[in-house]
Amino acid sequence: MKKSAYARKLFLISMEDHAEKKVEDLVNYTDIDIPVISTDALMEANPKHRNKILMIDFSEHKSLVQSIKNLPLIWKNFETVVFNVPKRLTTDELLAFGQLKGVFYQDSSLEQIGEGLKGIVNGQNWLPRNVTSQLLHYYRNVINTHTAPATVDLTIRELQVLRCLQAGASNNQMAEELFVSEFTIKSHLYQIFKKLSVKNRVQAIAWADQNLMS
Repeated sequence: MKKSAYARKLFLISMEDHAEKKVEDLVNYTDIDIPVISTDALMEANPKHRNKILMIDFSEHKSLVQSIKNLPLIWKNFETVVFNVPKRLTTDELLAFGQLKGVFYQDSSLEQIGEGLKGIVNGQNWLPRNVTSQLLHYYRNVINTHTAPATVDLTIRELQVLRCLQAGASNNQMAEELFVSEFTIKSHLYQIFKKLSVKNRVQAIAWADQNLMS
């Protein structure tokens, strides 16, 4: 049976030696394999890394960002879990971690983190109430002030293709992801470019980054 393209798996992103020891107890408690992925491997944008959940040690995240300036832009394409957080984070700090699925503080027990990771792998969010409140408040304000171009009428399928384009997918990868032919993808792209009044993929991605909510 073909493995689902939406299979979810945790990865610890780290540049430290013996980084696997950070999650060794969690692996033993949850029986969930959590391999370490380097920043270099993540920057390759390997399609095999789609639908992966990145675990980020808050104590290491500054050095990770300093090592590769584009890293926050890269991991915004992934769901993220931040652990070892010493204190309540500001809304801007939370947003910097992209599609945040879980936050665990330094005083969280092994059992609390383990149960949270099990839920996250199964599609749940595992966010403290204060974090949820911060993000809800932010996104409500975004919705209230967001003005989408009224003249652009993209179909659901065209929006899906545009989202794939944002993620850096090739025509072949989009066809595989959406279960259509590559010719169909080219046809959708033609219609998207026409509706957005853009000439190429770069301009379409720029439009999406500016007008589509992440």
